[in-house]
Parts: sequence; C-alpha cells; structure tokens
Amino acid sequence: MRFAYADPPYLGSARRYVAHHPEALIWDDLATHRALIERLGDDYPDGWALSLGSPQLAQILPLCPADVRIGAWVKPFASWKPGVDPAYAWEPVIFRGGRKAERDTATTRDWVSANITLERGLTGAKPRAFCRWVFALLNALPSDELDDLFPGSGAVQAAWNEWAGAAPQQFELQVSIA
Repeated sequence: MRFAYADPPYLGSARRYVAHHPEALIWDDLATHRALIERLGDDYPDGWALSLGSPQLAQILPLCPADVRIGAWVKPFASWKPGVDPAYAWEPVIFRGGRKAERDTATTRDWVSANITLERGLTGAKPRAFCRWVFALLNALPSDELDDLFPGSGAVQAAWNEWAGAAPQQFELQVSIA
C-alpha cells in the first residue's frame, strides 16, 4: 500500500517558513489547502494523514471527504506563550483510509501523548512517537510506501525508515512544499 503524510505550514502561520521556502506564503490561502486535500484523495486512495493546528480545524475539516477521522496529538510539554490561555497543547491530525485491521491486530488509539521536539532546525518538526502513531493510524506495514509530502527536518522519513526496518540515516534539513 502507498500512504502519504502531509504537514504543510498551518493556515495563517506560513510566514515562519519563508526563510526555508520562498513560496511558503501560499499556505496562508485556504484554496491551497483545498488543493492539497484533493491531491491526497486522488493520489493516495490507500490512506493519508494531514497535520494542522487546532485553530484551523473549523476551516480545514469542511474541505475533507465525509469519511475522514480526527486524531489528537496531545503535548504534555508544549511551548507556553505569555497571555495565551488556555495553552495550545494539542494538534489535530485528519486521517483517511489505511489498511483494514485484522481481529488480532492491536487497536490504535485516536490520540497520542508525545512531547514536542526542540532544536530540530525547523519549527514543527515531529517527534518519533508522533510519527509512529501516524503509521499505526494507517495500519502501515514495513513493506508499504510512505510519501512525506513536506519533508522539513527529515524526522518523518527517519521514523519511517526505522519503522520499515531500513538502516538509520542522517537527514539534513530539507524543505519541500508540495
């Protein structure tokens, strides 16, 4: 099976990525997210997952097919910002499809508790525990393919290589906005 994971600049936050990618600001347009969701549906019928921020959920969810589900990445340690209360300590992950679980397959929760990453070279780099949870949401197997549409720090690809049993590799910061 072939799956995709997309972690684009969150709607309204693209300015953080301009230094890494000159076209980052296109992600502050809802139409760009609509096109990404359409691409995910067209190119990845086996399944996909999409990260976004909780403030954008109300805008992004209506762009999705009716059969998507929402998972939650709960962050026990998150960045606390002065004057922001309550803190943003969770992020939604919209996911669709995936391999049908067998009766003897362990059940994956629709949430994961994992700390944020620090000093990974790019804001929003995902921790290994989060990545492994996304792979489990899709019921991915080592023989499957995963396309990381926004490779950023390389953390998702490194976690996938580990998941799939590939030899560990060092990844340089690479930003690609699909």
